[in-house]
Amino acid sequence: MPDLSTPNQILKKALEKEMQARDLYAELAQNTSVGFVKELLETLHNEESKHVHMIQTMLRKLESGF
Repeated sequence: MPDLSTPNQILKKALEKEMQARDLYAELAQNTSVGFVKELLETLHNEESKHVHMIQTMLRKLESGF
């Protein structure tokens, strides 16, 4: 397990996981033809995209000395 002892390391790991989830939901949405499932997966993808943006913003603040 990677060292997660600093806020920077924690946010980078969180960003990695959010990006993985976002990409997974996008891939799954592309591979289904069931409308309500596709809609749910697209919604989840959009939510994960928001999380990615929030974490990137936090990282920029942290790295700039906040």
